[in-house]
Amino acid sequence: MKIDTVINEITPYYKDLRRHLHSMPEIGFKEYKTANFIIQELERLGVEYQKGVGGTGIVAWIKNGTSERSIALRSDMDALYIQERNNFAYASKNPGLMHACGHDGHMAIMLGAIEAIATQKAELDGTVYFIFQPAEEGLGGAKAMVEDGLFERFKIDKIFGIHNRPTEPYGKIFIKEGTMMASYDNYQIEILGKSTHSSMPHTGKNPIVAAAHIVAAMKSITSLDLSPNAKSVVTVASIHGGEADNIIPDNCIIRGSIRAFEKEVRKAIETRVKEIATHMAQGFGMEAKIEYHTGYPATVNTDIQSALQAAVATVGESNTITDFTPSYGSEDFSYFLEQKPGCYAWLGSGKSEEQPMTLHSSSFDFNDDIIPIGVRYYYEIAKRELGIQNSDFAI
Repeated sequence: MKIDTVINEITPYYKDLRRHLHSMPEIGFKEYKTANFIIQELERLGVEYQKGVGGTGIVAWIKNGTSERSIALRSDMDALYIQERNNFAYASKNPGLMHACGHDGHMAIMLGAIEAIATQKAELDGTVYFIFQPAEEGLGGAKAMVEDGLFERFKIDKIFGIHNRPTEPYGKIFIKEGTMMASYDNYQIEILGKSTHSSMPHTGKNPIVAAAHIVAAMKSITSLDLSPNAKSVVTVASIHGGEADNIIPDNCIIRGSIRAFEKEVRKAIETRVKEIATHMAQGFGMEAKIEYHTGYPATVNTDIQSALQAAVATVGESNTITDFTPSYGSEDFSYFLEQKPGCYAWLGSGKSEEQPMTLHSSSFDFNDDIIPIGVRYYYEIAKRELGIQNSDFAI
């Protein structure tokens, strides 16, 4: 059966499946029912799999021929701590949890791709692995899978992923070589002062004053300490100290995050944040306790040829976008790309240019119409990487 016919026939099933997944969101590393549901689908499709990789992660595979070549495709699984505002029938049944980033749709695309590729198994010469990854939303599920021996237990040469992008026009695929998304780190700086009454400020040490100077100095890092070409963001997101208007507090806490595209810039900012906090506090006769947490690396594409060709075959050259600004958002697919060549892409899913929906919104809903596009894109990657032939799809 021709691949376009296969995709057209299976799409209604996976649209319904996506809505079922939307109704049962689970948080990172606790995707137990989600994983069981995926396993049931894999068994229905007759596909081999290994569960419990990196926690609740699953790796499935389709193998044919004698070639040792292999690729991996990835879908995330987890939801967010968001109370859904939608009232449709398939809205979240788990209070306080919601698929507000489209991972329900990514799982539907992946399962659809498994079925589509399985129908073309005879044209395969190699192995396609399908990674269902837990805990993308800030918990580093990709890192957990890597540390659990993902690339030792499964011979994977290259890895590919795609994420819906509701702020971009429907049906456009965004791919570029190099950095797609920024790294993410966060920090907490606690200034240890000395409490006293506001009528006697000389008998204490005001940590809020020191904190104010630290914040001002940190905001100058990107303009004074780094090259104008060193794209980065230093954010101060929270500052808290004191409860009363006439009492100088003992401490003041500053929290925020750092985003950068380059490793050298990322490290330079970390160094300056620590230096500024330490020395500025000392200048006011106080101490700074610094907690600096290194998060997701930058997402850097190192092998885009097959993905680019697959995008053109799927949506056409005019809808394949390669000239765009990388995102300052972060993605733990970056841990996979640190280990293996591959490509991460965005799939435009916008329904309205006037009022685009945003990820992580309590009213978000995945655009089911991009499911066949995602399935086709993954099929086209497998075709180019592993020698699948005779596609009859017409652009």
